Amino acid sequence: MLCPKCNGDMIVQAVSETNKRGCFGTLFLIILLFIPILGWIALFMIIRGRKSKTNTIAVCQHCGYSFYV
Repeated sequence: MLCPKCNGDMIVQAVSETNKRGCFGTLFLIILLFIPILGWIALFMIIRGRKSKTNTIAVCQHCGYSFYV
């Protein structure tokens, strides 16, 4: 694969990215912990964590240009 900017060689890499949880979502889950039944559901959501997905990125060895494949 050739770089569209400098015509150099490119390497294809698999990168794992996690989805970020916002501050309001985290604050909402912490508030729910003080309500008895909903607190257990909120605790499960906090323990479960964030989901991640794998993206494929091509990176040029010479100029560092990268893009999603």
